[in-house]
Amino acid sequence: MLFGARRVWLSISMFVALAANPGSLAASARRWAKAMKSGATAYEQADFATAEKQFKVALTAATKFELGDRRAVRTLNAIGNLYRAEDKQDAAEAFLSKARAMAEAWLGAESPELATALNNLGGLYTSEQRFAKAEEVLRPALAMRERLLGPEHPEVAATLCNLGEALLMNPYRPRYAEAEPLLKRSLEIDQKALGPEHPAVAATQDDLAGLYTAEGRYAEAEPLERSALEIFEHTLRPDHPYVVAALQHYAALLRKMNRDTEATTLEARAINIALADSRRRRLAP
Repeated sequence: MLFGARRVWLSISMFVALAANPGSLAASARRWAKAMKSGATAYEQADFATAEKQFKVALTAATKFELGDRRAVRTLNAIGNLYRAEDKQDAAEAFLSKARAMAEAWLGAESPELATALNNLGGLYTSEQRFAKAEEVLRPALAMRERLLGPEHPEVAATLCNLGEALLMNPYRPRYAEAEPLLKRSLEIDQKALGPEHPAVAATQDDLAGLYTAEGRYAEAEPLERSALEIFEHTLRPDHPYVVAALQHYAALLRKMNRDTEATTLEARAINIALADSRRRRLAP
C-alpha cells in the first residue's frame, strides 16, 4: 500500500501543459518547461538523482519569472513530492509548505496550485502517520479540485486515493467503511480517464486490495493485487521500486491464503531485483 507519491508525474505533466504562455519565448520559460518535463520523466523511472537535478534547474529558471508566477509554486510542489518519494520528510515538508504559502499569498484561496500543495502535504502527513492532519488538508483539496477540474479528473482521483489511504492506514482507528468508496471512485475515474493499464490504476488497485486484506476479504483482494503487479510489470522497467513493492504485497496476501509456493516465488523475485539494484548502485560512478 501507499503508492501516494506515484502520482507526481500526473501533476507535473499537467504543470508543463499549463506552462505554455501564448507568445512567451523567454529563455527562462523554455528552460523551465524543458527541465520540468525531463524531471517528470526521470521521476517516473525512479531516477531520483536526475529528477532532482532537473527540478532544481527549473527552480533556478523560475526565479526569473515575475513575482506571483504560478510556475514557481508548481516547481516547489514537484521538488517537495520528489523528496517525499525519497523519504526526505523534513525537506519535503519545507518545500510543500512553502508552495502552499506562496499559492495562498499569490493565487488566492482557490487555485489548482494550492489544491496540489494541500494534496501533496496530505500524502506526506499520511506517510508520517499524522492522520488527522492529513485529513485536515485532503478534504479541502478534494473539494477544491472537484470545483476547479470537475469530478472526473485524474487529479481528483489522486486526492480521493490519498484521502482513502489516510483513513485506511491509521493502525489505531482504521476507517475501512469510509475509505472503500473513496478508493473505488478513484479507481473508476482513473480507468476512464487514463485507461486500464496506467500505473495510477495499479496503485489504487493495490490500496484497495490492502483494505480488503485487512478486513480478511482475501478473495476480493487477490485479483486486484495480481492486476496491479501485471500493470506495473507492463508499464515500468523490471527493477522499478513499484514492481518490487507489488511483488511483496502480492506475496504477503498469498501467504495469508496459504498459497506458500507462489508466495515464495514472488518473494524471491523481489529479493533478486533489490539485490541487483543494490549492486548497480554500488558500481555506479
